[in-house]
Amino acid sequence: MVSSDDPVAVAFVTRLYDQLGFDPVNNGPPAESWRSAPGTPVWAASVDGQSRDQLIRNLALARRP
Repeated sequence: MVSSDDPVAVAFVTRLYDQLGFDPVNNGPPAESWRSAPGTPVWAASVDGQSRDQLIRNLALARRP
């Protein structure tokens, strides 16, 4: 996952991860990083056990505690 307030940095890191064979997911700005905190839907399964689409869906399902 990529989190940053800088869209240029997000684009750079996303391309890098993609070139390394990973499926990057934009987690938004750091203020939204709570969406991937322990106990949120992202943690319903191992990150390795989720497809990119499932990870994106689980990030969207997160509700602020």
